[in-house]
Amino acid sequence: MRATGKSVANILREHKQNIRLMIKMAFMNMDRQTVRSSLGMFWTYFHDIIYILVFVAFRLLIAGNGKVMGMDSTVYMMTGMIPWFFMNDVLSQGSMAIRSNRGIVQSIRFPVPLLATIDVFSIFLKRMFSFAMLLAVVTFFGYIRYFHPLLFVYYVICAIALSVAMNLLISAFVAVSDDFRQLYDALLRVLIYTMPILWDFSYVKSFGINVLLRINPMVYVVKGFRDAFVLGATQNVWYTVYFWVCAAAFFAVGSYVQDRLKKYYADFI
Repeated sequence: MRATGKSVANILREHKQNIRLMIKMAFMNMDRQTVRSSLGMFWTYFHDIIYILVFVAFRLLIAGNGKVMGMDSTVYMMTGMIPWFFMNDVLSQGSMAIRSNRGIVQSIRFPVPLLATIDVFSIFLKRMFSFAMLLAVVTFFGYIRYFHPLLFVYYVICAIALSVAMNLLISAFVAVSDDFRQLYDALLRVLIYTMPILWDFSYVKSFGINVLLRINPMVYVVKGFRDAFVLGATQNVWYTVYFWVCAAAFFAVGSYVQDRLKKYYADFI
């Protein structure tokens, strides 16, 4: 426990001392990811739009244009997909933060754990337009009167906090183990189907399975965005406590792993 506390303190200190550098590198990473194509950031949102249209089309073909939780099924899917796109980018691209920056890890003295956080920030900057796109969809379908800006800001903070905490841990394991990376990639492909994005948990009648599905703290974020944009409700207090305990636990364990492995990254990659 003492060692974990010391690691958390070290990681927090590195973040505090390098906050300006992290912001600068986040913008540089965002530019680097789009510099190879002439249309740049357009392709990110083009892929999202195609992805959304395909799922909406299948939803209409299979289940019709019925309502889910009292809202249009398209709005239901969009309010879940937009936060998922951000977290999915973190889980897929962000998890490669250390491995994809081999030159930095091997050639200079740099606080390597910062790379995981920098990627989260750069992905968030790249995804900001997605939230504006969601607001436009909610407005088009007439739900804008239910939008709660303060809830939206809160759940954005939740999404970033959880993503930073998870990426500290996952990026460390991905950097040192190809076997973990292969297993992780396989699990990531099916993760979307375990969350209330394409369907609602009310369809699950088993209490045990319902609880098992809600263990994933990302569910809290997905449901939270839906609350902020349409439902205007706040989630159960105990579920909120559970979410922040999970985020803190991921950050503590991730800090410990990063602090112990950072001296070996250059050898592994």
